[in-house]
Amino acid sequence: MNRSNLWFAADNRNRLWQRRMIKSLAMACSAVLLQSCATYGDYAVSMRDGLRHGQPEVSLAIAETRDPEQKEVIASLDKGMLRRMTGKYSDSNQIFEVAKHQIEDLYGISITENIASVTVNETFRGYEGDRYEQLLLHAYMAMNYIQLGQPDSARVEMLQANVKMMEWGDEPEEDAFIRYLEGIIYESLGEYDDALISYRKAYIIYKEKAGNPYPLPPVVLQEDLLRMLAWQKLTDEYNAYKEEFAMQAYRPVKPKDDSGELIIILNNGLAPVRSESSVYLFSPEVQQNLRVAFPVYKTPRHSLYAVQAAVNESQYSLETVEDIDALARYSLEQDMPGIMARAMARAVIKYNTQSAAQDKGSLAGLLMTVTNIVTERADTRSWTTLPQEIQLQRIILPVGEHDVQLQVVNAAGHIIDTINEKVVIRPKQISFMIKHWNTPVPEASANPDALKHVTAVEK
Repeated sequence: MNRSNLWFAADNRNRLWQRRMIKSLAMACSAVLLQSCATYGDYAVSMRDGLRHGQPEVSLAIAETRDPEQKEVIASLDKGMLRRMTGKYSDSNQIFEVAKHQIEDLYGISITENIASVTVNETFRGYEGDRYEQLLLHAYMAMNYIQLGQPDSARVEMLQANVKMMEWGDEPEEDAFIRYLEGIIYESLGEYDDALISYRKAYIIYKEKAGNPYPLPPVVLQEDLLRMLAWQKLTDEYNAYKEEFAMQAYRPVKPKDDSGELIIILNNGLAPVRSESSVYLFSPEVQQNLRVAFPVYKTPRHSLYAVQAAVNESQYSLETVEDIDALARYSLEQDMPGIMARAMARAVIKYNTQSAAQDKGSLAGLLMTVTNIVTERADTRSWTTLPQEIQLQRIILPVGEHDVQLQVVNAAGHIIDTINEKVVIRPKQISFMIKHWNTPVPEASANPDALKHVTAVEK
């Protein structure tokens, strides 16, 4: 074989080797980046498996392994919720307090994070939570304090939530349920003037934003507002609201020495999980169709079972006071224009870097192409251990101990699960029963000591 043929043969082998090396490097790069860029939504689905099978302790164990240095807001929120679901109210507030400080620290976003979010993807930005999530953080800390028998600390949480809403400065950011819970806590402490103010605000928010994203004004709140107005002898306002509510037959009831009140709060279902979607959009800047990724709620809203409280041979239907599913979808809808604008800007930057790399050689160009494709991921973070809805009912009961049963009822009217608890009613005082439910717990035939028909989250 002459020298020319030998040279061509060697050159062909070299080119073949280069192509194999490029393919191997590309595959390795893809594998590493895909693993490192798994979305939070993927993790959330795995973490919530325990909740869907009635084993919150399993979900908690998974959550506790994430973020051991306590730097991620979302990890702290999930840990806090799962701890309270398993009855660890003090531990829950401990990590919730960490989340509050993390959120405060994120108000000054670092330049490094902003650059990374523009050039790589939005998961590099610190997650401070949507505004409704920040407010619910205070609400669940307040519920923890209530269950720990510390109502004054619960009141402090409501004051902090109020400060946060006022700092935002725009009235639509007020949360109806936060105002309602605030009023309930004030009333439980005998601060009736403040309770009335909160009930008024809650009703206005429900009324003005009913269906987008809040439910219709609950009847239980309307009765609370009327009762407070009657107690404060504000007759004109009382009569005006009676007419507005079409509740002319309503008569305010005030607990006597031989009765008290039970407030039931049920966290029903699970909040939706964000998934990732992508689309090619035309960029006038580079005259190309570019791929952008963005978060979506792919699964439709789940239908919840009805829940009623049974006590002393009477049943009381629970009402929805916070629709977290609606809040989550509404919040994402409001953020979507900004998300898409940032995604397109990021796609243009990646396209330009890819073009520059291709000018330097095929290997560099291919690796940059793979990197850009794989790292374009949507930010699917959200507080997915929240319930789908928060439901509430208030019941006047005689002083003493009572067996209360929350009955989960399907569309056919059959009770599919129950939550049982003994409550103590004290004269002229408010007692609380706060629970979580998301799925019936199947009977464990292999474990004869397993409890049957108990709540999936709190036993």
